[in-house]
Amino acid sequence: RTSMSKKRIRKNIWKKKTYFSIVQYYSLAKSQYYSLAKSGSFLSGKEHLKPKGFSG
Repeated sequence: RTSMSKKRIRKNIWKKKTYFSIVQYYSLAKSQYYSLAKSGSFLSGKEHLKPKGFSG
């Protein structure tokens, strides 16, 4: 049998790892978003509908 304190410790370790992985992912996503926004890579309106190289 596992004691309550060991269960609590293991649960807290799992929560801590999850929290830090979420923080890391959020930071990465935010930095990529801002780098795309600064470079003007976001297209607006209907520019997404047609692939490049096709006309009419």
